[in-house]
Amino acid sequence: MVRTLSGGEVEGNLTARWDTRDSKGALVPNGTYTFKLTARPADDSGSALTVSRTVPVSVGAAVRHDFINGGTWAPDGTGDVLTLSSSGVISYRPGNGTGAFGKAMSASGWPSSVTPVPFGDLNGDRRNDILVRFSSGELRVYRTMLGQAFITSTPHTSLGKGWNQYDVLTSPGDVSGDGRPDLIARNSSTGAVYLCKGTSSGKLVSRVKLYDNWKTYKKIVGVGDLNGDGIGDLIAQDKSNNLYRYTGTGTGTGTFKARVKLFSAWGGSYNAIAGVGDITGDGKADIISRDTSGNLWRNNGNGKGSFGSRAKIATGWQAYKGVF
Repeated sequence: MVRTLSGGEVEGNLTARWDTRDSKGALVPNGTYTFKLTARPADDSGSALTVSRTVPVSVGAAVRHDFINGGTWAPDGTGDVLTLSSSGVISYRPGNGTGAFGKAMSASGWPSSVTPVPFGDLNGDRRNDILVRFSSGELRVYRTMLGQAFITSTPHTSLGKGWNQYDVLTSPGDVSGDGRPDLIARNSSTGAVYLCKGTSSGKLVSRVKLYDNWKTYKKIVGVGDLNGDGIGDLIAQDKSNNLYRYTGTGTGTGTFKARVKLFSAWGGSYNAIAGVGDITGDGKADIISRDTSGNLWRNNGNGKGSFGSRAKIATGWQAYKGVF
């Protein structure tokens, strides 16, 4: 993004400063910004002097699925992915901005039975949080630390027990329009789908049923804003490998519009699908998928609610128990 600085007359050295806020006073999203400053001679003699600088911002507003980068290990505005090994290692894999992932930042000591759920900034500290469900059914929200690995001692808050009744836990982002990330959960027995809205207190409110029975879907994935309206969306793959989009309405109830079919005969070999935010640098939400041979694929979001053709971006990912 390019920003232009303006001001009055200056004699001598000129220094530009920016507090990482936009013209309305809101924090800008984390990412890389290019500043252009033009100084014109006060007497109009000679040409203007123009200087551009690129500034990385890692203390602005959190961007979906962004936890670290491969250089400074601070948020960089590019989506990342979490992986879980069978030995209990959870790793950040930073998006490189060109559609693939860089070197892992890993931490051991986790039970291999946990289910991590990459979440948004629930408590307003400008950092994305991670939900973790344990085999006991307890769900915790972990407040990730800037530039640090995701370890078992990361500060956390319990969100209660009983969460092992769900076989799907995923966050589409904000679907209720209140600026907080929300959680979608499916009951494994009944197939009922529930919304648990995020709150300003950093917790989740009691569940609200959205659908009676979604057992026909083998995968339900929160993918963020697919169509550019600022509201989180879902994709769902049925047992016949049809892929559908459920567009968030942004109303206080957190409901979704009627499903729209995106593809037929899609992803029959995939055993993991994740919405990872923007990993290509074009500002549109992307998805990744892992097939049964361990190949990792990327589908670029088109910003209109769908995706382009897949591209292979890695191999050997069968080594991971889970991709999130």
